[in-house]
Amino acid sequence: MLTIYLVRHGQTEWNLTGRMQGWENSDLTPSGIIDALALGKRLKDTPIDCIYTSTSERAAYTA
Repeated sequence: MLTIYLVRHGQTEWNLTGRMQGWENSDLTPSGIIDALALGKRLKDTPIDCIYTSTSERAAYTA
């Protein structure tokens, strides 16, 4: 059976101010980094065949 995980990037500095990011880069906040690391720990024993991500820094770091 195919399982698909949809994950949004961690919180960014611009998320805090409600600013739209589009394709502009905005650094992850400390909370966003913690969330991304927690996701990695949660999925570390999950077999994953492929990861697709945006080229944005926030998405790539989270992935």
